[in-house]
Amino acid sequence: MRLLGFACVILAALFFGSLGPAERVAFQYGVSPAGVSLVRVVTGALVAGSCAIFKDPRALVPGFADSWKYALSGLFGVVFVYYLSNIAFVTIPVGLTVILFYINPVWTALGAAALGKEPFTRIRFMAMAAGLAGVWVAVGGIGGASVGELDMTGVALAVVSGAGFSFFILNGRYGTGREEPFKTFVQMFLWGSLMMGVIAFSRGEIPDLRGLPLPALLALAHLALLPTLASYGLISFALKHISGTAASITSMSEIVFAGVMAWVFLGEAPAAGQVKGALLIVTAVLLLVLEGKLSFTDEGGG
Repeated sequence: MRLLGFACVILAALFFGSLGPAERVAFQYGVSPAGVSLVRVVTGALVAGSCAIFKDPRALVPGFADSWKYALSGLFGVVFVYYLSNIAFVTIPVGLTVILFYINPVWTALGAAALGKEPFTRIRFMAMAAGLAGVWVAVGGIGGASVGELDMTGVALAVVSGAGFSFFILNGRYGTGREEPFKTFVQMFLWGSLMMGVIAFSRGEIPDLRGLPLPALLALAHLALLPTLASYGLISFALKHISGTAASITSMSEIVFAGVMAWVFLGEAPAAGQVKGALLIVTAVLLLVLEGKLSFTDEGGG
């Protein structure tokens, strides 16, 4: 089952890798980042809610005591991950957005340590340093791109969006997602729909689907079904069998998928600084993987 967990995360990462090109199609036809996020989460809420009616109607009712937990799940898992990353996708290159987003294994490791679930070891400190250095190089440090050429708001939102994904991972492994996985999945979409509805309405960005051409509708359908429902469902299942840090690390395979898709479909070849930054971030990930293997070896030898 452990191998199945890793396979589910890799498949989810493949779907995540298609986000950039599909969102660019929707944006080209006038759908705003808030509109795209709203379509994704409302579709997720409708499908998950419909399943709950037949599988477990209790999942539709958050309960007074736990409402704030599920609201946070919607805020971080949906608004941060969907909406903030969408803004980043339209302000900085897709490849760079993915690189910055996927420093999240470091945040996941820190969060797990803070919760007392996984120790924050020397190797994890080294991984955090390598990951932060990778971000710095990718956005303007030594060997990186010129800061003046980048929208730093997009840079910041990509990183914060990754932190939201870390919350989703940690909550799925150690929080309400462990205690009530299906209910957490349903409630995340319900609360996320409410929040994104308020954001889109306040900004006047409720999309008019009736006026969209077929390519835009297909792009939105793809976004709602594969990188949203399917990917989140796969990761939620995988977290039953692998640790939060392992899931977060494995999900970094999206960097490869997204880079290839952005290059093929959008013609966005990665800049030298972005490649160097990505290598440093991958180094951080490899350090975390190495730590796990060393721990496993030590335990086996004892």
